[in-house]
Amino acid sequence: MITNIMKCYYNIKYPYLNYSYTDTDGGYIMFSVPPLMLADEYEKRFHSEPKTFFDCGAATGMIVQLALDYGMDACGIDTYKYPEQSQSLLRMHYPQGTGRYIIPGHRLRRLFDTKRIEIKSILDCDPIETDIAYCNGVLTYFDEKTLPNVLSKFRNVGMLCAIHNTTEDIIAAQEIGEILSTCNKIRNIKPNDWWIETFNNNGFRADFDKNLNTFFAIPRQR
Repeated sequence: MITNIMKCYYNIKYPYLNYSYTDTDGGYIMFSVPPLMLADEYEKRFHSEPKTFFDCGAATGMIVQLALDYGMDACGIDTYKYPEQSQSLLRMHYPQGTGRYIIPGHRLRRLFDTKRIEIKSILDCDPIETDIAYCNGVLTYFDEKTLPNVLSKFRNVGMLCAIHNTTEDIIAAQEIGEILSTCNKIRNIKPNDWWIETFNNNGFRADFDKNLNTFFAIPRQR
């Protein structure tokens, strides 16, 4: 979730992790779920620790770097390389309290220099094979006709984790007097149930975790 206008709602929905970064049109704050929380969820479901992590829409590379720091073999893709930054300030609330870290920009840049994060579309990728695949907002960038092709790329993963705006978010934000906005044009705002049905109709068993506010989709072949 990316915003430079409306922060309160996202702070409520995703209080666990946010970080600042600079885009071509100004400063932003990215809200996310820490890879360690996703790893905990994976372990609860499969009774084993995840070893690999893939970030679809890696942006600055912060989540990939965190997953690496947590001991997972992590990589990712994005369609756009963000401007280089001298440092990124990370604020984390996990598992309790507040942690503040500075991850030097050269560590994130190295992810791109070494091709651990590639600039490409998920539609141009071979099927992804990883324990955890993570999509922050990415799935809403595709229309209903294209989405099945996108989801087909994840049928070999252990667990697909997705966070993005839904119809429920629009309503909840309005109730506290805010207009939900992001710095990217969103194409596909649908109700939670629509997303669950879409996952289920495309080879997954899906549910929505109300604590993490995350969709979890497990390939049926697993």
